[in-house]
Amino acid sequence: MNKIIGSLFVASGLFAFATAASACEGMHHGSGDACPTGGKFIKEMDKNGDGTISKKEFDAFHGERFKELDANKDGKISADEMEAPHKMMMEKGRDIFEKRYDESDINHDGALSKDEAEIGMPMLFSRFDEADANKDGKVSKDEIREMFKQHREERGGKGMMRGKE
Repeated sequence: MNKIIGSLFVASGLFAFATAASACEGMHHGSGDACPTGGKFIKEMDKNGDGTISKKEFDAFHGERFKELDANKDGKISADEMEAPHKMMMEKGRDIFEKRYDESDINHDGALSKDEAEIGMPMLFSRFDEADANKDGKVSKDEIREMFKQHREERGGKGMMRGKE
């Protein structure tokens, strides 16, 4: 039972993260702006507006997440249903990366120069030299994917952000 509850919280967190990632899609992160954090979810849970989350509000919020995860509405969450938000988040992340990369490739040569990365993908710019595996002064999508793959392997399969995939 504790494993189920723990898994539900993990899935709820993934679902919430996917929602936040979606909200961040159109934001430009080079200006020091940050994506919404837990404050957004606190506001969503805090139905009476008192600035705190009661157990009742918390349970209601997570009850709704349970309903969202229970795709076949059988009152249970299967492993496939638990995995769905993670897959959605990964697909959304890939789509956002592809779009941002393509928009940043100003000269449309299929690779980002350091200047293009600085303008369009500042987080990549901060790791540009690491990503530029062949040291040609450009970074391809494959080089970026390889860098992330290496980071996951170094962390035992976990992603670069907050130690999670």
